[in-house]
Amino acid sequence: MRQPEYILGVDGGGTKTIGRMVHIASGRMWEQKSGPSSLTNDFSSAVSVIQTLVKQLCLQSQATVQQTAAVMGLAGGGSPERAASLQTALALSFDDLFICNDARTSLFGANKGQPIAMVALGTGSVGARLDADGQTSFFGGWGFAAGDEGGGAKLGLHAVKCALTEIDRYAQLRSRLARALGDKIGDNRKDILNWLSVATPTDYAQFSHLVFEYAGDCPVASNIVLIHSQQVEQLISTTLGDTQLSLVMLGGLAKPSQSFLSSQCLERLVEPLGTALDGACLLAEKRAEQRIDSGVTGNAS
Repeated sequence: MRQPEYILGVDGGGTKTIGRMVHIASGRMWEQKSGPSSLTNDFSSAVSVIQTLVKQLCLQSQATVQQTAAVMGLAGGGSPERAASLQTALALSFDDLFICNDARTSLFGANKGQPIAMVALGTGSVGARLDADGQTSFFGGWGFAAGDEGGGAKLGLHAVKCALTEIDRYAQLRSRLARALGDKIGDNRKDILNWLSVATPTDYAQFSHLVFEYAGDCPVASNIVLIHSQQVEQLISTTLGDTQLSLVMLGGLAKPSQSFLSSQCLERLVEPLGTALDGACLLAEKRAEQRIDSGVTGNAS
């Protein structure tokens, strides 16, 4: 019976995409990084990024997609419609292809497939839980327009709003944080409106580091971080529920956010054992094993 020779894991979000090809027999790995591949932010760009990433990895490893079982954990990949549209647009005949949201791959990577609660803070935010019976649950992750509180894009948006308030009240940027933002988006109504007209969640997220940088000596930044930490704690509480599971935090805002969390949250916190990319590869491997055991062949999603 045909068995895939390679495993491909892809982790894609609003800021970056990372892919890893693994030769099953030898364990040899190849990795590539690229730009954002959120299916909700810019679908056509995501398709292009993923297509190029797959081609690069196949060239590096000398693999073909027909030899490869792939799992792609992507922002927005939890929508069956978007996942199906992506599979059609990619037009790549993988041995097996499963597209899911990046929260699922993060969850399985965080504790190597063992029970855990996970909160991921990147451009967006999401909570997920893997229970002892293997059941998975997801919380938040509704996207920039309606949710993602605690994520970098909403943190940056809050900072920009504070800068706009200063323009309205004082006709100038006064706080240290707002002046730093003015260097990026402009310090007058015309320039700011031009920036706002084309700004994406990724653009807002790039300002999150400024908020933390100025939180120690700028009251505006300090207040934004306080609100941010409350939103993160709410997501943590919802994700943990009434379980006794340990908690891992992943993503670019995990470490800076931890400094502002309560002792109750920190008591549950443990170091992650892996990443979303590890989780994608683990799921791809498990799917390949299950298909071989059940006698299923061919492309699947």
